[in-house]
Amino acid sequence: MSEAVSVEDVQSRQEQRSSPLYKGRVEVYAKAVKGRFRTIKWASLATLLAIYYLAPWIRFDRGAGAPDQAILADMAGRRLYFFWIEIWPQEV
Repeated sequence: MSEAVSVEDVQSRQEQRSSPLYKGRVEVYAKAVKGRFRTIKWASLATLLAIYYLAPWIRFDRGAGAPDQAILADMAGRRLYFFWIEIWPQEV
């Protein structure tokens, strides 16, 4: 009767130490998103940002004694000017 002995691959302690303990870093890449709504989103974002940055330089004649800026938040005077509309705190 023959008894078979199982054979396993054995590494020396030197070989075990040279092998890394942790797996290397896996690179993660963002996926490019394309489509109709993404294009609409970027177009509206660019348009609204352009309005936001350019609006303070638009001039609007309100008459004598009033500022000539189209959109202005007057904190000291507690007023908000939006083109021909003048908003006071008690109106809100």
